[in-house]
Amino acid sequence: MNPAPPFTPLQRGAALVIGLGGHALFAVSVAVMFLSLHHGLAWGAPKLSGWAALAANTALAIQFALGHSWLLSDRGRRFLARITPLGLGRELATTLFAAAASLQLLLVFLLWSPSGVLWAAPEGALRSGLTGLYVISWLLLAKAMHDSGLGVQLGITGWLSVWRGGRPNYPPFPRAGLYRHTRQPIYLSFTLILWTAPDWTPDRLLLTLAWTGYCVWAPVFKERRYLRWYGAAFARYQKRVPYWLPGRPHDPYPSADTAPEHDLAIVGAGPVGLLLAGLAAQHGLRVLVIDKRTGPPAHSQAIGITPPSLEILARLGLEESFLCRGVPIRDCHVAGSSGLAGTASFRHLPGARRFILSLPQRMTIDLLETAVAALPGVTLRRGLEVTGIDQDETSVTLQAEGFAVRARWLAACDGHRSVVRDLLRVRTTGGDYGRHFVMGDFIDRSDLGEAAQLWFTPDGAIESFPLPDGQRRWIAQLDRPAGEAGPGRIPQLVAHRSGIRLEAADQLNESGFSPRWLRAERYFDGRVILCGDAAHVMSPIGGQGMNTGWADAEFLADALAAIERQGQTPGPLLAAYERCRVRAARVATTRAAAGMWLGTLTGTVPSIVRDAFLRLILNHPSSARWLARRFAMLTIPCGNVRRLPARLRARLTP
Repeated sequence: MNPAPPFTPLQRGAALVIGLGGHALFAVSVAVMFLSLHHGLAWGAPKLSGWAALAANTALAIQFALGHSWLLSDRGRRFLARITPLGLGRELATTLFAAAASLQLLLVFLLWSPSGVLWAAPEGALRSGLTGLYVISWLLLAKAMHDSGLGVQLGITGWLSVWRGGRPNYPPFPRAGLYRHTRQPIYLSFTLILWTAPDWTPDRLLLTLAWTGYCVWAPVFKERRYLRWYGAAFARYQKRVPYWLPGRPHDPYPSADTAPEHDLAIVGAGPVGLLLAGLAAQHGLRVLVIDKRTGPPAHSQAIGITPPSLEILARLGLEESFLCRGVPIRDCHVAGSSGLAGTASFRHLPGARRFILSLPQRMTIDLLETAVAALPGVTLRRGLEVTGIDQDETSVTLQAEGFAVRARWLAACDGHRSVVRDLLRVRTTGGDYGRHFVMGDFIDRSDLGEAAQLWFTPDGAIESFPLPDGQRRWIAQLDRPAGEAGPGRIPQLVAHRSGIRLEAADQLNESGFSPRWLRAERYFDGRVILCGDAAHVMSPIGGQGMNTGWADAEFLADALAAIERQGQTPGPLLAAYERCRVRAARVATTRAAAGMWLGTLTGTVPSIVRDAFLRLILNHPSSARWLARRFAMLTIPCGNVRRLPARLRARLTP
């Protein structure tokens, strides 16, 4: 990643002025266009008439169409970059384009020479109905711009990145929202605006015909650029989604004449990839798993396994193995700045699994890998990094450093920096939480036993969780990124905030992290499906991430089995996978973020308010049980296959 350029105060100020000026111009141009079209272009500043008015009006209509397309071209973008002041051409090109397009629109409607002829001006209910359609068309345009990315469409991304001291990050082409039904929702909505205004005049007819032709013709050139930039990813999108008018999407999953070597290839041999491999193989699918690492991770990462995840592990016959290795956490004691605030107990959860199981991720991977290796039809290859993906309507070809293999399906379980997701050019949204932590595992000499313990103090949070083999995980909140490990840093922070003394000699490892969140726009593209952190990333505080990924894997394994073994249609099942798992991930991400925000508040006054809130929640039986159910992920929608709606569950099970 390139380092952020050091923008001067003058450059940042100029970016702010240009950006806000462009937004003001956009707002004025939209208001003028709305009113002018609504009244049939019946007013304008010039007083031209006859052929002179026709020539001037035609020139105004053409200047917007041709100018808009030229500014979007490579030459036009270079021109905008050259005229941008203070060397900010690369950063502010889209900001300047948005401002230029707004100015072009404004010139059309302010300088229009009206003919003075009114053909139709409906009244009463008819006018109200037409006005309603006109407003709906504007709302569709706003929706299309939102789906495409308001930051790019309005030029916000450019100037805001300079103001914040970084480079703009422009996402790939959109595929969600209205873009699922037509490749050109912005042009289509703009055309609807032209045709749905109530008043008709010769002026409006001229503009409507000219710009409708432009809206149908111009996207051809935009798509040529997209093919050059995005290649096969955009070509697949072109085949699947209609060009202009919404219609029935093309079925991308015809039956194949020849079967590839594998039914499913999985990229990533972490907890999610291995669980998916095991569940898919249990259904009789032939599975290949590849991973760029030659062994499991050196550091312990995720440790919390929730009851719904234990249900999934039980399907592979692994629950007892996990229970024998892990530590069941039945109580989580929470201390505030003024002492113990209360206890979140899992002892009253419904069912037999009334705890959160603590097991380091390296042990989880070891157990899963051993179980998966014993299943027929599974091949695991390590030390291979994905370099390319080529898919057609019947299979996926995966290239990995001189190694190539074909499979019916490909699952990307390669984490938050997913190479597969990047090769698909799938859009993501995300950001950081502005929180920083350092964690380490210690030989446990405390008297905390098998309980988790949280300290929320005015100076920051301390979290502690039991681990197997007489160890304990300690996590300390920092006020800046962890950087290089400092000897004795965790013991010092723990002693200051909790009063518990740790010996530096008992520390086994240390790593820092600054949580981020990420959400992929689509969870599948053709025969490639995103799973786990490749599709969604959330704060690890609260242990929601790995468990959400495991629920992804369970759903996906059952869906692929229903497709390959029962002959079900792929499209609807993959759409259901995306719909359900997006919903589950959104809820889990929101809860993880809320829990982290509450626990990491610093300062005296916020701590006093937090202590009062925690005492209220934790010391009332009903709210304490509600909180325990949430932390145990029993209330996540579509938490695992057993908790899916009955109709969908029936489609996934034979």
